[in-house]
This record gives sequence, structure tokens and C-alpha cells, in this order.
Amino acid sequence: MFRLTNAAKKRVLLALILSLLVVAAWPVAAASIYIDYTCTLHAALKAANKDRQQGECEAGDGDDTIILTRDDKPRSGVLSTVTEDLVIEGRNHTINADRSEPAFKVKGAHLTIKNLKIEFDRRRTNKAFEVTDGKLTLINVVVENCEAGVKQRNSHTTIKGNSDICGLAADEIVEGSGSTDIDVPEPGQPSTCAELPSATAVVTARYGLASGVQCQLVDGPGIGVQSVVDAGFITAINLWAYVEQGVEICFPHIGSITFVDTTTSPRAVSTIDSYLRGNSTCTYVTRPGTVVLVPGQPTGGTPPDLSVPTASEPTTGTGSIPGGCPIHTTGHLFLRASPSLQGMVLDAVPRGSNLVSPSRTTYWYQVTYNGRTGWIGHKYVRANC
Repeated sequence: MFRLTNAAKKRVLLALILSLLVVAAWPVAAASIYIDYTCTLHAALKAANKDRQQGECEAGDGDDTIILTRDDKPRSGVLSTVTEDLVIEGRNHTINADRSEPAFKVKGAHLTIKNLKIEFDRRRTNKAFEVTDGKLTLINVVVENCEAGVKQRNSHTTIKGNSDICGLAADEIVEGSGSTDIDVPEPGQPSTCAELPSATAVVTARYGLASGVQCQLVDGPGIGVQSVVDAGFITAINLWAYVEQGVEICFPHIGSITFVDTTTSPRAVSTIDSYLRGNSTCTYVTRPGTVVLVPGQPTGGTPPDLSVPTASEPTTGTGSIPGGCPIHTTGHLFLRASPSLQGMVLDAVPRGSNLVSPSRTTYWYQVTYNGRTGWIGHKYVRANC
């Protein structure tokens, strides 16, 4: 029987150790995963997290890059949490996200997103991103149909370039523990109702146009319902934000009014009451949507009363809160006579005040302070209801 000498055994063992060291030091191959009609973003994230192929999505053993070649809407609406360092190159495509979950969650990893538009399928009030013990870098990223940006815990968030996260100012985008590095221009304000040319439409809001209602002139793609576009339309105005206060919109043309409800999916279409004011066709709405003037005749509805109710009167668009809602102010606030920035200032409510709100609107709480009943803005209020 052939036997190795001790010296030979040592040489074989040394060679084996050296070969293992070479393998361990060999650079780990990362992969570029392309999102196309065979590989979805949902599967690509799984492949990157597990470092193995998922369906038609290949994966490398290193820090992968996901590259979009088309728009994507996750089948389940919910994407996997990112647990491995990853770059997503959007190439200016759009992904649709589920309104009940953040667009992306990151845990113990560094996620970088570039040149991507994220749009929630319905208005979202919770955070668009969640990061735990990790890092998030957003470069030229736009997130729409949301009201809150990044919630982080023991994490770092970097936002650069032409990014617009929920239309928030830089100091409002991120909250939670950790650090931030934000260098983005102030978000451009959407076209306001006051900026609409009078030859297009005139908008009147119960608490004034500075109360928070927003308007935008839209075309066929903005209407978003092909049957309405195909039937022919004259003008279309999208209304959002504080619409529940009651908003009248008048078009300087004779026609009928179609309403496209942007809060439903698919968008619901209905004919709503319209009436004449001089030579203008007008309507009154209390929910966000697209108001479309189409050929026809007004239905003959009744013009609304747009006078501002007193604080003791019920307010259109205001929800009563049974038993009242305990609230705590986290900043110094003005107490106003009406839920509007144009409302007369009645008093100043200091930070740290504990109050009870019997009713509220989207952006305002009704409270009584120092014997005066009025409204305070929601931004620096913590509610326990």
C-alpha cells in the first residue's frame, strides 16, 4: 500500500490550506437583475435577498443591482423587505405600490434607489419607507400620493438630486432615530386653484383658497378613464387635499359635469349636479376627484351656500369624535376662528398643552382653550384616538 511520508503529508495539507484561502479571497460576483416581462420586481428582490435565482430572475452572490426596463406593479402589492445591500436603478420608470404598506422596507442593509417614480394606488397617510438598523439612499426619486416620507430606527437616510418625497419640505421627510443627509430643492408646489386662468375655471372654497385645497388642469391621461376621454370633454380640473370643506368650480362654458372619483380603483365615474351662474356651468364637490366639463346641459342643481359657519355651528366636512379626542400639542400653534390659514387668530396655544377635540377636519382639530373655541392645525399635534 502506498503511504505518504510525514513531509509529503505536510505538503498536501499546506496546499489544501492555500487553495481554501484562495477561494475565500476570490471576489464575489454581483449580478445585474433586469426587470422585464419575465422577471418582476417582487421576484428580483427575493433573488437579491437570497442570492439565488427566483423564477426568471437571476442573482449573484454579492451586492446586486436591479435595473428596470419597464414600469412595474407588484402582483401582491407588497414587496419583500430588503435584507441585503442593493441598488435599484429605475431609469425613470414608475412602480405602483400598495397603499397599506410602505413602498420599501429595509432591515440591516443599505438600499440605494436611483431615478425612480413611486406611486401609491391610493392616498397613503403612513410612511412611504421604513428603515431599521440600515441605510436608505434616494437619488432623483419621486414618491406621489402619500403624506409621510421615511420612518427610521437606528438608521441613516440620504436624499439627493431632484427628489420629491410626498411633496414634503426637507425637514419633514424623515422621522425617527438615526441621522440624515438631505440635499434636495424645496418641492415645487402644484398649480394652486388661484393660479387657474379664469378662462379655464374659477374655484371657490368655503374657507378660502389658502385653506389647503389644490387644483390642477389635466388632459386625457390625467383623467385616467378612457371612456370619458373617448366621449369627448371640454375641460378637466383635478381637485385634492382639503376638498371636504366644500368647493365650487365654475367653467365659463355651457355643458354637463362628469366626476371621476380618484379615491377608488378603478376610478368611479358619475354625472353630478350642475347649475348655471351667468354663462358658466358650475358644480359643488366635497371629495377629491377630477371634475370634467363635457358637452351637454347643466342638470339644474341648487347652488350651495358657501358662507363660513361659526365655531358653534356644524361644519361641512368635519367629523365629530364621540367623547372627544385627547390631543397633545408638540409645537406652538395659533387658535383660529375657522379651520383655515385665513381664519382670525383668537389665541396662541403653547407647546405641551393637553386638550380634547370634539371634531376635526383633515388638517385641523377643533378645541377650546382659555374659554375660546377654535381650530388648531394638525402638523404639531399628537392625537390619542
